[in-house]
Amino acid sequence: MLLSTIFLALPLVAQFGPASPPDPAIERGRQAFISACAFCHGTEATGRSAPDLVRSSVVLHDEHGDQIGPVILNGRPERGMPAFNYTPEQIADLAAFLHSRAAATANRFSYTISGLLTGDAAAGKGFFFGAGKCSTCHSTTGDLQHIAAAYEPVDLQRRMIYPVPTYMDSMMGKKTKPAPPVKVTVVLPSGQTESGVLEHRDEFKVVLKDASGQHRVLNAEGAKVTVDDPLAAHEQLMAHITDRQMHDTLAFLETLK
Repeated sequence: MLLSTIFLALPLVAQFGPASPPDPAIERGRQAFISACAFCHGTEATGRSAPDLVRSSVVLHDEHGDQIGPVILNGRPERGMPAFNYTPEQIADLAAFLHSRAAATANRFSYTISGLLTGDAAAGKGFFFGAGKCSTCHSTTGDLQHIAAAYEPVDLQRRMIYPVPTYMDSMMGKKTKPAPPVKVTVVLPSGQTESGVLEHRDEFKVVLKDASGQHRVLNAEGAKVTVDDPLAAHEQLMAHITDRQMHDTLAFLETLK
C-alpha cells in the first residue's frame, strides 16, 4: 500500500522517456520499420505473427547492418518473409532502430521522470518545521545537508515517504543503506529486563536478538513492551500527509543542494 501511494502521488505531468533527443537514424528506421515490417513483427519489433526481433540473435550479433542487411535483401521465403530492395542507408537506419529497441529492453530501468517538482518550497519548509514535525528527527544542516545532490527527485520523494531499501533499488543497482533496526525493551512480570533488536512480536511472544547475538523468545503476557522504531514517524506521516504537502516538502528538500 505504501509504494502504491507513493506512485499515485506523482503529479500527472510526470513523463517517462529518453533522457536525450532521439537519433535521426533511429527515427528514420522506425518509420521504415512501421511501414514495411510492423504488420508481422509488431510496431516495437517485439513480435506478432513473425518472431520477436528485439531478442533476435541476428540483431544481437549485428554490426552496422552486416547481419541484418542480408536478411532484408534476401528475405526468408521459407518463413514467409519477402525480400526488400533497400539501399545501404535504409538498412543502416533499420539496424539503428532495431539496436535501439534491444538497448531499451536491456536497460528498461533507465528512464527519467520530468515535471515532478510542482510544489511550493516555502510551504514545504513550513510543513517540515511545523505540522510535519520532520525537524524533530532531521536537520537540514545535519543528516539532510546536501540531500538533493545525493538523490534524484523521484528517489528523494520515495525515501521521504518510505525510507526503506526495496527490491527495485537492488534491481536498479542503487546504493542504499539498510533500514535502521527496530529496538525493543521487555520488562517481564518478575522485573527482569531484556532488550535488543526486535525480530518478531505478536500477542503471545516477543522475539529479539540481544547484544551477544543470541535469539531470545519472551512471553508477552504480563510484560511491558517498549518498541523504539526509527521509522515510526514516517509510518504515522503516511496516515495524514496530503499530496500537496508531499510535493511542497519535496520542493523544499530539493533546495538542499
